[in-house]
Amino acid sequence: MNAPINVLIAESDPKKLKKYASLSLWKELGFNVTKTVSNTRDAVSAAASGECGLIVTVSRLPAVDVETILKHRGDAAAIVIVPRKEGESVGRYFAMGACDVIAEPPSRTRLRRALMKAHRLVSRGGSSEEYCRAAEKALGALNVNSEGFALKLREFIAKSEGEAATTGSAAEFFSFNRDYFGKLFKQETGMTFNCFYNNFRVEYAKELLAAGGLRVCEISEVLGFSSVDHFTALFRRHTGVTPSKYRTDAVK
Repeated sequence: MNAPINVLIAESDPKKLKKYASLSLWKELGFNVTKTVSNTRDAVSAAASGECGLIVTVSRLPAVDVETILKHRGDAAAIVIVPRKEGESVGRYFAMGACDVIAEPPSRTRLRRALMKAHRLVSRGGSSEEYCRAAEKALGALNVNSEGFALKLREFIAKSEGEAATTGSAAEFFSFNRDYFGKLFKQETGMTFNCFYNNFRVEYAKELLAAGGLRVCEISEVLGFSSVDHFTALFRRHTGVTPSKYRTDAVK
């Protein structure tokens, strides 16, 4: 069994800090909260020790300055939790190396997905092999007219691990409005973005099912489905079998 990944939590609100630190998700997903701090200085000092593989920081200026913490995180992965009004900061935090940025208060499902992504990154030092293989299969199946468009799409998929991408989020990444992006994607690839992304998610599900490390319900969460039933229906529509049957056949 692998050793738990040490976690540093930076949160200036004492009650919320205690709540975050006591979540059962840590132990369940292979983490161990070893340090909690309430200000930027202590967070930077703890990060400098190099003892934590993951930093979870809640943006609360002036006490907790996320940008400063991210600049001093070293090799640690980072998850940023932001007030909903701070939505414009999301892109900046990703650009500074955060592996996920989620709105407060995070649901258990959303936080679980972020932690699973962080665990894979810390354990393997980058995007998971399963994710990369699925991306290559889905992207390789496209016949894209513009090389520039293809490269931008590849970049978007690479940065979207652990997120449920949408036409809207893809359009924002491409700096287009949703309607124009939808038409452009269809013009470039011959299919809608939703169709492409569902094809990718099925390929990713196949990889995760074959790997055998996650339950079907956990894979559903990783892929961003609203329910296991929704995931199962889509998977069966694409493959003709349920996820459980696919896994059984894959390990024979």
